[in-house]
Amino acid sequence: MKMSAFRRQAGASMCRVAEQAVAVLALFLLRLGAAHAVDVTVQPAPGAGFVVTDNTGASQRFKVLENGPIFLGGLVGSPPTKNQALCYDTTTGQVGTCPSAKNLAFCVPNAVASPRYVNNMDGTLTDLKTCLMWEMKTGTVGSFVDCSTTTCSDPHDVNNGYQWCSGTFPATCTNSSNPPDGGVFTDFLQRVNGQLCATSTCPGFGGHSDWRVPTLAELQTILDLTQPGCGVFSPTGTCIDPAFGPSRASTWSASTNAANADNAFAINFDIGNTAMGVKTTSIVVRAVRGGL
Repeated sequence: MKMSAFRRQAGASMCRVAEQAVAVLALFLLRLGAAHAVDVTVQPAPGAGFVVTDNTGASQRFKVLENGPIFLGGLVGSPPTKNQALCYDTTTGQVGTCPSAKNLAFCVPNAVASPRYVNNMDGTLTDLKTCLMWEMKTGTVGSFVDCSTTTCSDPHDVNNGYQWCSGTFPATCTNSSNPPDGGVFTDFLQRVNGQLCATSTCPGFGGHSDWRVPTLAELQTILDLTQPGCGVFSPTGTCIDPAFGPSRASTWSASTNAANADNAFAINFDIGNTAMGVKTTSIVVRAVRGGL
């Protein structure tokens, strides 16, 4: 079946795509020959885009210049409102949404993605608004565990707390000659990235080994002041979408306070504000990968 070209959808505003991209897309889809597919419509935000890729890795990225839906005749499945990549299955001859949202290389930030968060079913969560992948915590909020005084073998436990900098106040870790040496970096991150296994090679969390501590700006993107119970002092983090699973109130960022390098910024997910903590204090840390 010949794949139809882009066309204007009735009643919708005109959507212009670069002429070269249209030609490439038409040839690309013709080569795929998705004879069993049906029509879908995508509507990325202006300046955003989407990717069509086959399961051999060949792909093309397309950018939307103005508002309006894009009609792609012959693509299978529901409109990819999550703005994920579209993948061609050479077994079924169909093009549709990819198996998961884990491939951040094909993620296009979508400010109006609905649902915003995709559970990757492996303990990770992808935010389609920012294309950041987040660690999901496990367990139930209960008694706090200071991992600077005890061995915390499960880095994902919601009750675990880690020091940004080892030692007792006023120990500092502010520059290259005295780098961050607390459990956040030497224990938590190494466990998440699969570096503290019994063998020399072991998989990182979710199959990735590039997890890191989020910046303050990145943590602020998942602060949700509209959540029920947000704004009330509590050990439970209520100012965050329930999709993240269990959450405690305070969470470290990787951002040092320039005015006082003994402190690093944190987010209080119970009352919904930005705070500073002495780096030798133990609080929760949530890993992230990708970048804004």
